[in-house]
Amino acid sequence: MYWKFVCTNETESECFQRALFGDTKKLWDEIKDVKRGDTLFLYNVDTDVLFGPFTAESGGELNIEPDAWGGLFPAQVRVGWKAISMVRSASTKFGFLRTFAVRLSEEQGGELLKVLTSECIEIPAQFKSEIQQLDMEIHTLAHRMEEAMLGKGHPADREIDLDRFKGEFVAKMRDFVWAVRKLDKHTGILELPSNK
Repeated sequence: MYWKFVCTNETESECFQRALFGDTKKLWDEIKDVKRGDTLFLYNVDTDVLFGPFTAESGGELNIEPDAWGGLFPAQVRVGWKAISMVRSASTKFGFLRTFAVRLSEEQGGELLKVLTSECIEIPAQFKSEIQQLDMEIHTLAHRMEEAMLGKGHPADREIDLDRFKGEFVAKMRDFVWAVRKLDKHTGILELPSNK
């Protein structure tokens, strides 16, 4: 099956950083049918750029990451990719991208896949693994901070632990941002203003 998710300039980088696509609960009836291994595409409605192909690494689920996009898009799918292409002015080539449908027909998906796989931007393995590792470490630190806040020890000890975790968290977030910027500088895939 083929699926199209949409993003904006505000949400695009979070889709890549989290390796997660999402939409509103209103579209849950469609998104719940996404199966692991399905082919997905990401369409930025602001820039009219289509990215893909992506592979669903989970089925459609509610709140895989509840805090993603400020909780606005709970119908989510975890995604992965080996190589990514982008098509500019995509809606002029593929008018169906402007519809609200998430599910694509075999013909539509095949059309997109053919165009996108003809020229791919390789995501070097070292960038992908570095970003994934940092993401995992940040997630772990966030849980430790939460545990420190809710812990039963002496308040002063909890405060010391919390300060230590906050420092580590900020350092990892800085490293994560730099890793994403390095990836963008190498591939141009996110078109970050800071790399121009």
